[in-house]
Amino acid sequence: MMHEGQVEVDEGSLAAAMDRQFPEYAGLPVRRVDSAGTVVAPFRVGDHLLARVPLVPEDSQEARARLHLEQAHARHLRGRLPVEVPSPVGVGEPFPGYPGTWSLWTWLEGVSLDHAPAADPVRMARGVGGLIRAHQSMPTGGRSWNGAGRGGTPLQDSEWVRSSIAKSSHLVDAARVTAAWERALRADPHPGAAVYIHGDPMPGNLLVRDGRLTGMVDVSVPVFGDPAADLQPAWVLFDEPARSVFLEAVGLSDAAHERGRGWALEMAIGGLHYYEHTNPVFFHQAAGTLRRLLEQKT
Repeated sequence: MMHEGQVEVDEGSLAAAMDRQFPEYAGLPVRRVDSAGTVVAPFRVGDHLLARVPLVPEDSQEARARLHLEQAHARHLRGRLPVEVPSPVGVGEPFPGYPGTWSLWTWLEGVSLDHAPAADPVRMARGVGGLIRAHQSMPTGGRSWNGAGRGGTPLQDSEWVRSSIAKSSHLVDAARVTAAWERALRADPHPGAAVYIHGDPMPGNLLVRDGRLTGMVDVSVPVFGDPAADLQPAWVLFDEPARSVFLEAVGLSDAAHERGRGWALEMAIGGLHYYEHTNPVFFHQAAGTLRRLLEQKT
């Protein structure tokens, strides 16, 4: 178990819930999808649907509002990005063994980027960079920073990062990580209005098919904030020369690159100790991210 309050859902229980709550899809087989995700457990329903069941169940007005907002956001994104986005099908209710709400979506074919190691890194860098740029180019309608996700507030020092460095001192050079963090904090802040950002462009959220980027499967609520937060793939995914190709494709400033290093470091150092014994995929991803970040002298 990765989180306090986490609930494991079996395929049979979810299939029974599907039969009751979505009778138009009754009888479809339900299969757990292999995933290193840290927020939801994905289940394929038949050939054309995907159920997303939060690992930590919640049934509240806020949780329901968040799911409906995520689905409205997905409708808004479809046709505005150079990749496919799943269509929302509905919101599920609590069922025996699972006391929370969940969601149903269309299934997109492809392999997640973290399961596609043979993908051409330069081609992927151009694809992911183009996706981020397209996302950030969407009109915001005058919206301001909304604090809804990573990047929705300015990069700032936090007890979480400092304590995470201390808790990870047996895994990394704490002094070098601290120096890299403090360098990112000194970078010039985002100079303009908040932009439309993804907030979590991680490899498990991106789909590859036939060697090219084709889909984005984890649609959150809309996030408006610092475009540098979406630069995480530069260090999560790419070594040189692909890293420079990605950064050029996104097209942000040197100061944004420094803030992007900070956003990537915040995510990685927190995940390194938190998932050390519970999620080997995310742990090794965090370790690789920190290795790349520390390649640059601070």
